[in-house]
Amino acid sequence: MLAKLVVLVGLVVLVWKAYQWGAAAQRRRMATQATGPTPTHNTRNAGPRAPEPVTEDLRACPICGAYIARASAPCGKPECPQRR
Repeated sequence: MLAKLVVLVGLVVLVWKAYQWGAAAQRRRMATQATGPTPTHNTRNAGPRAPEPVTEDLRACPICGAYIARASAPCGKPECPQRR
């Protein structure tokens, strides 16, 4: 019975110490974020960035209700409003 009590107290102390260690680590992390990150690589020699993808708004087709781009090709239906 005494051994179970000692193990229980030991586990409670272990959990409490782990909590304190985690809180201290979080405080250190917050303090370093507040002062700003330290540069770890040279950003001047970074390669060219990838171009931003082109986006286009879609509109609902008045005939079938499907969303199509304004510059899309006609679907082939005789009443398709995309005919040119």
